[in-house]
Amino acid sequence: MPINLTERQILNFLPLVRPGLEKYLWIQHQASLGPSRIADPDFQRRFSGFYKVRRNAEWRNGYFQLLASKLQSGISFRDALKSILDLTCRHEASFVSKLVATINATKPVIDSWVLENVGLKLPAAHHSNRFLGICDVYASLELEFKTFLALELGRYLVIQFRGHYPDADVTEVKMLDLILWQTRPE
Repeated sequence: MPINLTERQILNFLPLVRPGLEKYLWIQHQASLGPSRIADPDFQRRFSGFYKVRRNAEWRNGYFQLLASKLQSGISFRDALKSILDLTCRHEASFVSKLVATINATKPVIDSWVLENVGLKLPAAHHSNRFLGICDVYASLELEFKTFLALELGRYLVIQFRGHYPDADVTEVKMLDLILWQTRPE
């Protein structure tokens, strides 16, 4: 299902983006300072608050170690998903996408609101090959973002976003992500 936004929705949701945008910009700035910032408890607390990372200390320690270790070299969604699965025995699609998008801001985030607005669902826990299913959903999400941003309405979203937030250095993917996150079903 293609992304279904209207010009009116984009204009209505742009002011709502500000609090999340400010938190996101702080996180990205801190991450840009290098791996040592990832180990900082304030960074981890604010990252966890923004991205709603509610896992135990051992889980978070491994997660932030992976983020710090791949900050400079990068990591694909698939490789990050495998690393977290090996570390935690859990398919953490959403948290993995947030790690990947922190490293590479041109990558989308898997979030329940974003998936709903794009018409995608993660495979159920009992899916015969959940790992590959999650990777397929992520690839579909990337394609949906790319397709929408190439459309006239996607260009409109980018122009309006830049007009509302001229000093915000964010990718077009993040602009769309922030708008979709505000788009709740009525």
